[in-house]
Amino acid sequence: MSRLSSRMTTRLLKLWPARTRRTFVVLGCPRGGTSLLAGALSAAGVYMGHYQTLQYEDPAFKIPPHQACEARERLTRTILSRNLTRRYWGWKFPNAIYYIERVLPLLINPCFLFVYRDPHEIARSSARHDGRDWAAQGERLLQVAINHTAKVRRFQASLSPPYHVFQVEAIQADPRAFAEQMVRVLHPMSAERERIMRFVMPEGGYHAHGAVRRVRIGNFARTSPRSMRQR
Repeated sequence: MSRLSSRMTTRLLKLWPARTRRTFVVLGCPRGGTSLLAGALSAAGVYMGHYQTLQYEDPAFKIPPHQACEARERLTRTILSRNLTRRYWGWKFPNAIYYIERVLPLLINPCFLFVYRDPHEIARSSARHDGRDWAAQGERLLQVAINHTAKVRRFQASLSPPYHVFQVEAIQADPRAFAEQMVRVLHPMSAERERIMRFVMPEGGYHAHGAVRRVRIGNFARTSPRSMRQR
């Protein structure tokens, strides 16, 4: 599509009435629990985009940090289109923290969900996931986790409530309390507490397998407690 045609499409999208009532944005570190939160939103009925794996990452929102300055131009049409067609939608990409402020004016009634995890656990999870030598790279991975967490916290501090904060360790310790909190967050959506809780339980849908086709909500495979802890 030519640049002129793209601009005309964007202008037309702005003229049509929006359907979105709420936009959910999940922010946190890579290997820090963002997939858990995004998966729970998806299980509850929030449209989380065209994700292809159980990391629940919509490729449309994948913008590397060094291209953050291009985010508004690249995402305007996608966001306006979602605003027109989806009542409740959202996305998750840990690196969205680098561009979220640029696209914030495009979001309708944004609801920010922050998730945090012990940086040491994040670093060790990254090493396991990527097959890296902890002895050689552990210190660098830990610093990356600390820096990313600090950036997320700075953005959180810049906002006025309401926003919602989660801790991975607390979610795993008490899935029922997490499910109840999510139901409150999602109101007035009709979210099923038991479905969210089943998803986050070790035997539920969280990281059940490496890839998933987007099928009807609740159709999840099984996973093991060990794989959940490693994430």
